[in-house]
Parts: sequence; C-alpha cells; structure tokens
Amino acid sequence: MHYRLLLSYCILCTVPLFSQGWRPVGARSAALANTSVCLDDVWAYHNNPGATAGIKQFSVGLYYEARFLAKELQTQGLAMAIPLKKGVISVGGQFYGYEQYRHTRAGVGYALSLSEKISAGVQMNLQQLRFGGNYGSSTNATVEAGILATISEKWKLGMSVLNIGRQRISPLEEDRFTSVVRIGSSYQPSKKVSILMEVEKQVVHPVSFRGALEYFPLENLVIRFGAQSGPTELAFGVGYKKNGFQLDLGSKYHPILGWTPNMGFTYQPSHAKK
Repeated sequence: MHYRLLLSYCILCTVPLFSQGWRPVGARSAALANTSVCLDDVWAYHNNPGATAGIKQFSVGLYYEARFLAKELQTQGLAMAIPLKKGVISVGGQFYGYEQYRHTRAGVGYALSLSEKISAGVQMNLQQLRFGGNYGSSTNATVEAGILATISEKWKLGMSVLNIGRQRISPLEEDRFTSVVRIGSSYQPSKKVSILMEVEKQVVHPVSFRGALEYFPLENLVIRFGAQSGPTELAFGVGYKKNGFQLDLGSKYHPILGWTPNMGFTYQPSHAKK
C-alpha cells in the first residue's frame, strides 16, 4: 500500500516537472542537472537541435534512467548523427513509462552551420501517449528548433525551443504538449574545466535556473557536478572515453523523492576531430 502511494506521488510530481512531450535525455546532461543547451555531442538531438551541426563523424548513443528508482518511471533514449556534405542529419527517440502509461517521442532533425560562428537546426518528432486498459492512445507531431553561437574559442551561447506551435495532445482536448524555451551559456577557462549556466521556461511552470561544472583530471576521464531549481535537484557523474567509446554514469538527487541513477553509452570514431 505504501509503495502504491509513493508511486502515485512520483507520477504526480514527475508529469508536472517535465510535462508532456519532453524529458531530459543523455547521461552527460543528467550529470550536469540538465544544463545542456550548449553541449554539441550526439545528445544535442534531445537538448538543442542546432548544436548537432558541429559533429564531424558518425555518432550514436544509448541512455537509461530509473527515475526515483521506480521501474514505472524509467526512461530509455537513443540518438544518432550522420554528417552530410552540407549539414548533419540526426535521428532520436525517448521512451518513458510502463504498460499502463507510455510516452514515446521519436523523429528526425537537420542542422547546418550558417557561418563560422553560428549553427542552427530544426527537428520534427512524432509523439505518442498510450494508456492502459481502454483509455486509448494519441499521436501527434511537434516541431523543435535551436541555435548555437560560438562567441569565442572559450565561450558559447545556445538557445532551443521545443513544441514551437504548442501542439495539442488531442484535437478534442485543451491539454497541450509542453512548450519549452531554454537559453544557456558555456565557458571554458582552461582545457580542464567547463562552466555551464542555463535558464529554462515552460509555458505553465516557473523559471528554472541551472548551473554545472565539468572537470577533466585526466585526458580520458571527466567528473561532472550540477544543480537546478524548480524543482531543486543535485546531480553528479563521471565519464570515461577510450578508442571512441564513452561510458557515462551518474545520478540526480531530489531532497524528498530520492535518487535517480542513469547511465549512457556513446560511440564516435576516435579519429573524429571536433
């Protein structure tokens, strides 16, 4: 009985926090408290469609998260980027929930360098909500877009917008997929340290502020820390890269609901140059 009450509370808390249509994906992002709008790896598919333009080699990644250690709140994700002669095409998906409530988001994106300093991208996703029993399902399309600006060798600015048209979950319902605006900055004072800051605004929720730090004690090892408000969460993680393969492990901590462990696996050929 206590487990069912806790699970119900988790679901009620989780759905408003990330609403319908988008949840953070990627172990690197999770370890940085989702301060990720300026990250230009393959997981930019889920964080900023415009940031994938800087990827120079085929890249692919897998992700798993057990929110608050509950299998009913688990998230799986994938992302892939394929550079073309001009621009980068990307595909990705995320799968959240269990047999009684399942949300699936999958689609394709395209990003292009507009100049040496600015890249932009657009993305279309099909989103499906499926409920257990006889409650049916709903499938609709949403559009996302993003920009990444390289101000200097050490400083970047990023912006992304999810669900630009505020698509409804169903034509017969007033409920909509969440619309999210994220603006952030990353600064690298040295080769061993990166500092990230971000502001997020969802249409129906207060502003969330985030800050994070990446530290490279060794060439192939990275340690990450992050924190955010609205809701208050702390995050940390580590990553290790070898011969193009990267393993990322981390966890987030909510002061009431507890731990959310996650892990990610990414592959990009080791000779790739960013």
